[in-house]
Amino acid sequence: MQSLATECLAVCVRVIDIAIAVDIAKKICDHISVHSDKNKPSGMSSALRLIVSRIAAKPDSGASLGQLAIPIAGTLKDSSALTSDVVVDIFTALVDVLEHAGAQIANDAEALDKVQSLLLAYIGNSNTAISRRAVTVLGIFVVSVPGEQSQKALDVIFQRYTDAASKSDRCTMLRVIVTIARQKPELIRGRVSHIIDSELETVNEADSDLRVASLLAFKTFVASASDLVKPRLGDIYEAGAKATQFDPDYNYDDEDGDLGEDDEMDTGSEDGLDDEFDDDIYEDNEDVSWDIRLSGVKLLSAIAESELATPEMVVQDIGGLLIKRFKEHEDVVRAEILFTYAKLFGMLAQKLVISKEEPSDMDVDNGIYEMVKQQIPLAVSLLLSSIKAHPKHTETRQLAFVVLARFVPLSIAAVDGILNEILPFVISTLETSDNAGTSQAATTGIVKANIRIDALDFLLEYAKHAELTAEADDFLFAVTDKLTNVTSSNLVMVQASVYSVSRAIIKLLRSAAKDSEKRIERYLVWLNKITEQAINVADTKENALQVAVYPLIGASLQQFGDLLSDAVVDEALKCLIKWNQGVERVHASMDALLHAITKITHLPEKCVVENASLIMRQASEKLQSTNAKTQQSALALIASLSKYNTTAIDDLGPSTVARIVDIIGATPESPPLMALRAFSGMCTHVTIDTIVKSSKQLLDSLSLATVYDKLSATAMNELYETVGRLFPDIVESWEAALVGKWVKDYVQFSSLRASRAATETTQVQNPINRLPVLAKGIIALRSGYCEQSGGSLSDKLVSNVQGKAPKSPEEMASVCLDLRSLGYLAVTGNSLKESESLYDMICTYLQSSNSDVRGEAAFALGNYVGAFPGNFAKLFKSAMASVAEEAAVVAALEAAAVEGPGASTIGVGSVESLQAVKTAIEYTLRDKTSAAAATAAVIDEGMVKYMWQLISESAQTSKSPMPDILAQCLAIVAARLPQTFIPQLASCMEESRTIHAKAFFITVFRTLLADKSIEGQCDKMIKEVLPVVMSNISNDDVGIRKLSLLALCMVIQNKSKLFDELARTIQPALFAQTVVDESLVRTIIMGPFKKHVDDGLETRKCAYQCVYMLVRNMPHMADAEAVVDCVVRGMADEQEVRVVVQQIMNESVGSFPTAYKARLDDLVDTISAAQGKKQGKNAVKQEIDRHNEMLRLAVAIVHTLEQFFPKQASDETTKLGELVRRLDNMPDSMPNASELAAFYREIKAPIRASAAGSARGQSAARMHPNKEAFIEGVDHVLAKWTALELAVQNGWGGRRSREKRDTMVDEIVEYFDQQVRKKTAAAAVAVEPTDVEELLLQVMDEDFSVMLEDQSEKEVARLLCTIFAECRAGNFETVDRMADEREAKGAADSAASRSQAAQGTAAAAEGQDGSSGSESDDGSDDSPMEE
Repeated sequence: MQSLATECLAVCVRVIDIAIAVDIAKKICDHISVHSDKNKPSGMSSALRLIVSRIAAKPDSGASLGQLAIPIAGTLKDSSALTSDVVVDIFTALVDVLEHAGAQIANDAEALDKVQSLLLAYIGNSNTAISRRAVTVLGIFVVSVPGEQSQKALDVIFQRYTDAASKSDRCTMLRVIVTIARQKPELIRGRVSHIIDSELETVNEADSDLRVASLLAFKTFVASASDLVKPRLGDIYEAGAKATQFDPDYNYDDEDGDLGEDDEMDTGSEDGLDDEFDDDIYEDNEDVSWDIRLSGVKLLSAIAESELATPEMVVQDIGGLLIKRFKEHEDVVRAEILFTYAKLFGMLAQKLVISKEEPSDMDVDNGIYEMVKQQIPLAVSLLLSSIKAHPKHTETRQLAFVVLARFVPLSIAAVDGILNEILPFVISTLETSDNAGTSQAATTGIVKANIRIDALDFLLEYAKHAELTAEADDFLFAVTDKLTNVTSSNLVMVQASVYSVSRAIIKLLRSAAKDSEKRIERYLVWLNKITEQAINVADTKENALQVAVYPLIGASLQQFGDLLSDAVVDEALKCLIKWNQGVERVHASMDALLHAITKITHLPEKCVVENASLIMRQASEKLQSTNAKTQQSALALIASLSKYNTTAIDDLGPSTVARIVDIIGATPESPPLMALRAFSGMCTHVTIDTIVKSSKQLLDSLSLATVYDKLSATAMNELYETVGRLFPDIVESWEAALVGKWVKDYVQFSSLRASRAATETTQVQNPINRLPVLAKGIIALRSGYCEQSGGSLSDKLVSNVQGKAPKSPEEMASVCLDLRSLGYLAVTGNSLKESESLYDMICTYLQSSNSDVRGEAAFALGNYVGAFPGNFAKLFKSAMASVAEEAAVVAALEAAAVEGPGASTIGVGSVESLQAVKTAIEYTLRDKTSAAAATAAVIDEGMVKYMWQLISESAQTSKSPMPDILAQCLAIVAARLPQTFIPQLASCMEESRTIHAKAFFITVFRTLLADKSIEGQCDKMIKEVLPVVMSNISNDDVGIRKLSLLALCMVIQNKSKLFDELARTIQPALFAQTVVDESLVRTIIMGPFKKHVDDGLETRKCAYQCVYMLVRNMPHMADAEAVVDCVVRGMADEQEVRVVVQQIMNESVGSFPTAYKARLDDLVDTISAAQGKKQGKNAVKQEIDRHNEMLRLAVAIVHTLEQFFPKQASDETTKLGELVRRLDNMPDSMPNASELAAFYREIKAPIRASAAGSARGQSAARMHPNKEAFIEGVDHVLAKWTALELAVQNGWGGRRSREKRDTMVDEIVEYFDQQVRKKTAAAAVAVEPTDVEELLLQVMDEDFSVMLEDQSEKEVARLLCTIFAECRAGNFETVDRMADEREAKGAADSAASRSQAAQGTAAAAEGQDGSSGSESDDGSDDSPMEE
């Protein structure tokens, strides 16, 4: 009766007012205090526990629960009168109060005193159970209640731990300390080292409970205090390894080896799996050692996931040990071992870029890859033994499939070796029921909710990577027999997985069909059946099933349309051509049809031709769609269909071409790739009248095109070539229209430039940027014409440039076009012949007064010499004439043997001639992608050595700075011949006789580092040069110091592994450069005004940027105290430095909290001084903005300190607390009061960051951390989206393109917010990618006029949905990884930008001339924006 009354009361509390519930709880407390009787059980304590729990479940219950602290504490004043059960009930209620009302208790002195006194008294209770419970509650008190009393309670806990008389007491205290460390690691950080040392002394001899507690403590400290763990990492690893192998009561000898051939092997029936799912997981109830082994595995997992473990340690030590424990007999431990191994292998797989053809192409050392490959065979063998030994344990089998799936890309051979043995388990798994899964699946995220999905994932990976050997053939054939049965599953994901696996098998079968048609024949029944099943479910409304079904149908037609039955082919085509469904299904069916009909396909041509008219009609109609994805798919279908020899689509040709031209005209600067291809294809199905009719509109659009990606450039050239070949009669008019439009624009721009109309020229793009596209187009147009009618394009161009002396802008434009075209002809080897007169003629254009002509001449000459390298010597001699100052160098030049036709020289050296030298070097030493370049002669190695020697000597003797373009030349040579020239580069730096020479050779080194095409190839040689470069950080010249620091920054961000050995020794010199050098500060007097100029500011800023990269990429190597010193010092520096200082602090405060805490007051002093700086009375707008930015930054730093040091921030007796209080209540008398108050409110308010690029710890927004992470993730995803970045960089959205991109972040976040509001919490997690695709397509179309053709919106949408689901669950792993990748890329780009900016007049002229080599030598664009 008492229990029923208690339950009724608890139910009532759910619906009554919270104040009434609190009064009831108080009355129960009074009753317990007055009527407690140890010999008379009471249900009142149970009622109290339940009621407090119900109150705690109500929102905003903290204040109400705080009122119960004193009454609940009062019930425990007489422990002798209470039973253990009653005390436990009351403690449970007290825990709810502490967790939900800790802040209120901290502000109530009486409650604080009573609760703490009570808990301290109870930890000495003679009843062990009560004492342990009191200690646990005391730990919760420490975590939940801020203030000094909590610290006192922690001191008591730690003292009890240190003085524990029994192992049991020590174990209890240690577990409480671990609980505190998990929630507030900063509270016990100062005691971690002591605890580690103490536990390591006894961990291996301790009894079960204490040993488990010790291992748990190590695991917690590895995650929360890795820097303190590092000195004892080896010992901690040994403790975990020994614990993992601790199994004194079990003999594994009987389990060694595989089952014999005649042994009966139970693969587990469906019923067996289901029964095992509910069985007790522990096989030996008397054995308690399993808990130790389980804790050991979890410790090893924590070490592997931490920054402490090297890849070698993860693979060899931890991975090797876990493999040996696959034979574990306890199910729960074995599952944890397999789970951990799968997780670690997943971590390694993300770092390894695996290629079956080129396994050495990896992001990490080849040694790690080889270690993994060597380990896999043993792992596979032991994994198979584990499955055999425990055939009915679902989780073992599930995790085995997960591990095998991750093995496949690395070592398919190891998996091939067990196919026959693993097959029975795969078959029995596929035959299980829909509810066969693992209890752990819901929480781990590694295994799926249904075991069949994990088996199918393994099959999918295998089919993707396998070769159809006899063994693989038998294995897959047996599997396919079961796949058609699994499609009857009620689980959508199981069905979808079946179709995905089937599609992969179909592709594998087709690749094998070339070798053996007989091998394929036995699959035909299955192929027809699985395709029929896919057709039957194609009308499903399940998106997950749609994305698997339609690709399968398309793949079946594409790969085996010639072998499928006529009925199946007919039904499949009908299914794919039916486009009257929803948008998502239309897209899926159009994409599948595109794959089916795109050549090369095995779908019989007659099947396509029979349906061509219907497909074309529907595709033409879809061109009218406002949906960009629909329009893109329609264009792709038209482009593919036009390749078929059929007249069925001719009738629709004119209208289709007209619509395609309209689409191209919608984005003329960047015409859609598929639209260009569709137009080219339709040319074979229309008459010349149709082309002529659309020519003006089309040419007006194409003349504005500025194409950067290779695919679009190729498609545009194909269009021109097709028109030239099919319609030679209109070639002249097309060429005249294209050239005329460009010349007109160039003349207009030249006029503006000549008149120095700066405001106008900044708004008009220089037409020279469109010249590469135009020149390639004209060449393609003429090539098609010449192919049809004969003639030589090169002869025409050569005759155009010879004998001209351009004077007018029109003539200049014409020559620019001809020179650019000649350069491309040289690259492609398109019938251009070596000619002394042509060489001389191009050289004369290098003397032009027009910079554009000079730039195009440099491009043409460089490529010409690259094609005919016998001319390199005389080109180099002439180019060096302008930089050779000393007599010895001049004499060397005059004595140089000049080979090749003629002996003429350029006459006067110029920047453009040096650019020609660089282009020629790039052609012969770097680019071997084109057929012409691959077969071309190369510059003689002796000439290369001579060039290096001459440039080096010129640098050593030059009295002025050398052109940076020569540094680029040497960097190219060093990159391609590292063994010879990188050591010489080091020698040149050491032997430099002048500042100019040293600066030049450091620039060569920096340029070498920036060359991403040599990643990994020159690391060994670069590492040897590093000490020489780094020694210049302390050079007497400030310019040399700056260049050396820039080089250091690039090394840390791009090649930090090479810097490990130098990191410790170089830091004193690095941090010394963060100090203001007063000798570089000078005062300029201008009448009554004085201006202070700091010539060392830029160098100092570079030093701070190096520090930032150090704490970002190598925090374990950074000197914590020196970092904090430079942060404190930097806050008193100039604004440029303070910006970097904020980045340093945000990145390092979490890594070095002790060091920051020690200097907290000094840091606050510098912040306060910055906030108190007054602005000049007559400040201009730029000065006002700069001042406000300084104030905003100072406030942001205060906010960061609040987050990491909440105790000091809430204590007004500390300097930080006083500063926070002052910002919260800013007195009007304070300098900058209104600005500081406004900035502080802005940062504290829950704002939505539109460009959430900063890390979560840096963010000023005080919103829910999950949403904050999602906003950041959205920004990272968009930053990786090539199409969007191209749109922003090229201003396709107008002058507000960048702003539109930032607004796009808001729109995406708002969209997901709306989904959350519309749906239930469970459904909101599963936002469909297809819905997001629609949003992305709409924004790209409306804001940037971009119709996507690469289907990149699919990947972007999928990634957005993934991070949304992860962030909602509090998992920020993907967001953090993307942040790391983006920051590394941003730092590299920033360094590259600084390098380019430092190149001076030569680089400026090079950039103006548009001849910096943005086009590769094979004639295709080679822009860094290319995906």
